[in-house]
Amino acid sequence: MRHKPTSSSTMAKSNRAFMLKKTTLICLSLFSPMLLACGPDFPLQLTQDRQSNLSYLPQTSFSQQLTALAKPLPWQYQDAPAAQEYLWDEVHSRYLSQTRAFENSELSEAHLILVNTLRDATGPIEAEQMAAKLDKDLPQALTWYTLGAVAFEAQDYDRASNYFSKIIKLPESERASRSLWALYSLSRIELILSKTSADPEHFNRANAYLTQLQAEVTQGAADPLRLSLASLGEQAYILLHQGLPQIANQSADDTELQMMLNPDALNKAIELYATQSVQGDSGGYDSLLMLSRTLMGKDIAELKPLLQQTSVQQLLIAYWQSSTNEFAYDGQLSEMGSKVAEILKVFPTDGLQLNHGDKLAAIYYQLGDYASAERLLTLAKPSGLTWWLTAKLMLQKGDQAEAAKAYAQAARHFPKQSNEALATVDAKETQQQAINADEDKATYCRIRAEQGVLSLERGEYVDALNHLLASGDEYWQDIAYVAERVLTTAELKLFVDEHVPLIAFEYPKDSDWYDNIEPINNRLRYLLGRRLLREGAIAEAPTYFPNPNLNASALAYGTELNAAKNATGIDSAKAYWAAAELARHQGMEILGFELAPDYAIYQGVFDLSDWNEPSKLAEKEQLRLSASQAVPDKRFHYRYTAAELANKASDHVPQNSQAYAALLCQATGWVLYRDQELALRYYKKYVANGPFVPWAENFGMECEAPDFDGAVKRAQANEIAEWNALYHKLKKPVVFGVLAITGLLGVWWMRRRKTQ
Repeated sequence: MRHKPTSSSTMAKSNRAFMLKKTTLICLSLFSPMLLACGPDFPLQLTQDRQSNLSYLPQTSFSQQLTALAKPLPWQYQDAPAAQEYLWDEVHSRYLSQTRAFENSELSEAHLILVNTLRDATGPIEAEQMAAKLDKDLPQALTWYTLGAVAFEAQDYDRASNYFSKIIKLPESERASRSLWALYSLSRIELILSKTSADPEHFNRANAYLTQLQAEVTQGAADPLRLSLASLGEQAYILLHQGLPQIANQSADDTELQMMLNPDALNKAIELYATQSVQGDSGGYDSLLMLSRTLMGKDIAELKPLLQQTSVQQLLIAYWQSSTNEFAYDGQLSEMGSKVAEILKVFPTDGLQLNHGDKLAAIYYQLGDYASAERLLTLAKPSGLTWWLTAKLMLQKGDQAEAAKAYAQAARHFPKQSNEALATVDAKETQQQAINADEDKATYCRIRAEQGVLSLERGEYVDALNHLLASGDEYWQDIAYVAERVLTTAELKLFVDEHVPLIAFEYPKDSDWYDNIEPINNRLRYLLGRRLLREGAIAEAPTYFPNPNLNASALAYGTELNAAKNATGIDSAKAYWAAAELARHQGMEILGFELAPDYAIYQGVFDLSDWNEPSKLAEKEQLRLSASQAVPDKRFHYRYTAAELANKASDHVPQNSQAYAALLCQATGWVLYRDQELALRYYKKYVANGPFVPWAENFGMECEAPDFDGAVKRAQANEIAEWNALYHKLKKPVVFGVLAITGLLGVWWMRRRKTQ
């Protein structure tokens, strides 16, 4: 970056005000009890605060907009770029420059030791004395460059220039890859000297060195440090500062220079900086950002003639689009927003409608000037952005039907643009091109997500899920909300069966829950599987668990429930207990809600129930939410399921057995600190019916595992005891009964004898 903006007092106040607000927000956040201070990246949920989210137009990346301002490079690199890193020097407790870091990997160990010895000299004279003793241990070019670097650091520019000039006069075979380094250093020296000299030749010589550097790269010279890209920024700096009056007492380190905003020079400088940025050198990005702020600080009268340059128009539009979040605060235009609105009054629109009308319309929309936005849209070429803005303007008017049509058009425009961008990105492309392709895709995904939210508002629930699923992982919470709570189970199952095939994926044996790379199709199928299992469709549910381990757990849970219902007695209790343990210890994985109340999306670590305020919902949607809510609607609801299964198991074992006490103890413990009333009900059931156990004093906190073998023996003993009790209870009545019957029979027989 070779210049800083000269801001007006107005812009300075605006920046100070913005920084004050930013600092205040940061300070408040440090003491906010609601702040989620650590954790994963909580993605945006558009189904919350829908009106606001649908009206919001995201700002774009400044770097993405610079592509249109750049020109292709006249050369192709024959080598890979050096790593952008700075090495730590333990001996001197400092970071080494990128040049020295590169030398650590480029030079042999012997040469590196000698070069570092020269660089660590106390000054250029000592370095020269040391170099004189090296004889031919180092290549001549490497020695001269190192001596020049030492002199440069000591600000002995004449001595440094002398060494660097010697290198570029050597035959190409003897330059030891230091020719480009020497040329770039010579240009830097000339630019440093230009700050304290009125001689215009400093700029001319600097530009000549940079041009020679670029020519050598064009001819195939290796440029791992990408000095040729940095040279573009230096040439832009020369264009903006050449011809400025110099201040006699200005120091060489003073970078606060006025810029010569000559329209033609400005036009070329923007092109050079943009090319530098797009090719991956962040210096071009930083310089254009500063240049944009400088232009914003100009008076309207001074800025107006510059606006006739297409590149200036494009640069300001790019800057505005990347800064729209700063246009207003609390519903009122900020100073920046007001300045943009003021500039737009003199912004030329003749001929602009074919190229930038959609972007200007977006800026008017962000400023809240919907009439001007609509007017610009009529002049703009149809694009994804024009249709997206049209949809938002229709929503402003309350016309959801027309908004839905506009969203459909926007979605049709963006996939083509996104796919074309993605198709061009490969290992040979620049990082910036890859970023641009990702941002195009992100815009398309946002449009599809908004399309889904609008369908949700219109009561088109299956269509809403279809659109949201196309929006991808960023909007997974919205997908989960519609799939888990809004659609009926039958609707979701039909949708998944028809549109969401299983995708082959090798599930890792052990992975962090927040590092989720599972295909979104599989995640939706998994959500359906848990919903089916919760609702008792135990035969169908396991099919939708894509993870083999969880599939086995779901199968086991269903098997135990079936066994519990089909068996009797202690066998039924065993099955209920096995199902209860699965529900308690793997409930999040096989029964948990993806969102509230369990938040399986975060493995239950975070509860966001009170974090997001729900939108005002239509009655139809609210009824569906009520029908699909958890039972009970409490965090970790599956623990209550597990407790009730343990309670059911207790009904199938002898009440005087250890298993009875243990089952109710476990059920109590699983809900003890979450539902005191339910825990007390289980405890009272034990007190009323159960046996004394040594650990009853800490009932619910210290529980033994149920002893079902002991329960079997207890049941057998109970049965024998019951028969014994019955025998003792009936023994005397039976004897007296037999005697009475015998007596009666005797009387009857005697009477019969007499009658005969």
